[in-house]
Amino acid sequence: MPEGPTIVVFKKRLEKFEGKKVTESDGYNNPFAEEISGKKLISVESYGKLLLLDFKDFLITVHFGLFGSFLINETKKVNASFSLFFGDDFINFYVVKIKKIEKDHDFDQELNVFSKKYKLEKTQKLLLEKYADKKIGDVLLNQDVFPGLGNIIRNEVLFLSKIHPESTVDKIPSKKIKELLQIIKEFSKASVELIEQKIWKSSSSVYKKKEWEDKEVLEYVAPKIKRKTYVVEKVQKLY
Repeated sequence: MPEGPTIVVFKKRLEKFEGKKVTESDGYNNPFAEEISGKKLISVESYGKLLLLDFKDFLITVHFGLFGSFLINETKKVNASFSLFFGDDFINFYVVKIKKIEKDHDFDQELNVFSKKYKLEKTQKLLLEKYADKKIGDVLLNQDVFPGLGNIIRNEVLFLSKIHPESTVDKIPSKKIKELLQIIKEFSKASVELIEQKIWKSSSSVYKKKEWEDKEVLEYVAPKIKRKTYVVEKVQKLY
């Protein structure tokens, strides 16, 4: 499933359609075709794992799930689930789910590391107030706290902050929590360029790796969230 930085890359690729009128909308999983057709695409934004298409009177959210993708001015052999035509140009989305929501929908940008409104302190407060007794490796995938954060980022930032994923949130020193949140912000933003260069996964420190430097990377499946977890136990401290 694409993580936040990948959705930002998608957003950047689609920005060239901003300000253009949709001459036709189609797709087998698109109940909003008539409402979208004839509308101008005001802007393309991202929030967490969602692509947001602004049509002035409403937003269309695009969720890519595990297998979603899109092509510009190209088609696959299978039918598109959602399509937008701009005269001779078009976007075909495959295996995506879309929703229509109101413009005043509350996307909390203060939790969005890609937003200028992001507030690290708000994330820390939410983490400690609601998830103090949870394992940090589990909470990092909670989209209500960390929109856009997926399993690659989860493993990498815990390693970079030297925190074991089985650590209980309220046992981790406040200074380390702040360090972790800052690393999440910096790593997420830096990932955009790596994804564009197609070297994001290959440049990881521990994700799907057997060793880091001369130390073993332990692989296991986190019991509650059922996600593959990669840990250098000689580096990452259990709190």
